[in-house]
Amino acid sequence: MVTNCMGALAVVTGAAGGLGAAFANQFAARGYRLLLVDRDEVHLTKVCNDVSTRHGVEVECFVADLCARPVAERLADRLRQAADLDVLVNNAGFGAASYFVDTEPERLVGMVDLHVAVPVLLTRSVLPGMMERNRGAIINLSSVAAWLQNTGNVLYGSTKHFLAVYSEALQQELHGTNVRVQALCPGFVRTEFHNQKGMAAFKTRRPPPERLWMSADEVVAYSLRRLDGDQVIVIPGFANRVLGRLVQMPIVQPLARWLYRYPRETGGIDKTPSATANTDSAHSAAHPNTSHAIDAAQ
Repeated sequence: MVTNCMGALAVVTGAAGGLGAAFANQFAARGYRLLLVDRDEVHLTKVCNDVSTRHGVEVECFVADLCARPVAERLADRLRQAADLDVLVNNAGFGAASYFVDTEPERLVGMVDLHVAVPVLLTRSVLPGMMERNRGAIINLSSVAAWLQNTGNVLYGSTKHFLAVYSEALQQELHGTNVRVQALCPGFVRTEFHNQKGMAAFKTRRPPPERLWMSADEVVAYSLRRLDGDQVIVIPGFANRVLGRLVQMPIVQPLARWLYRYPRETGGIDKTPSATANTDSAHSAAHPNTSHAIDAAQ
């Protein structure tokens, strides 16, 4: 599905680094034109220039803070008018390594907006065109953390769980078409995700095993290979797949909650602003998505 694009358009949110930049490079290598979206203008411009120079394809930067609803709606209007949009990657997101009660309400609502409302809005804008052309793919960045009900990660795991269930249900509605929906559920990914503001507590926690970590390029390559199949929930890496299946089993979940029960940090409410670059890698396996591994899972 992603090998013969004939200059079609691929859209990637959270494209200023990490998984987003890896998606951009791998789509460009297949001949796609690109529309890359992020609020970080400096890093987004660098990625756009690097991808265009390396692969010789048309790349457009769309600087936008998607947590702002009017901005997200403006992007949705733009995508609705694209006549040759083949792929949408809903990758923008951020993590939080603090207790729910210690996190600023604005940050919590921003996570719901970015992980839930924005993918729904953008998907709804592109889906009629894809169905009319009977061709297309939508990749939603979920995480192995979607199945981990652990402390210090309440809303991240919950929003990633929504993306997984949402993707599976949406694919059911698209049965009989050539439009594919994928919920990509990475574990720990080597990106900037865990260096974001609001993730300082992650560095004080039990480090995930080395075998759970993957590079952004490895995660994206696996995602694109799986688009040709029927599987909606896609977990890159053998160890992560085993982990992902285990933590979905009710008998295992109490143990997982115990293993990843982190004490509440002292110091008051986390007021750090959110970020839209999804380095989640899972968006990391443990805060699985950059490492979304188990903490976040992704």
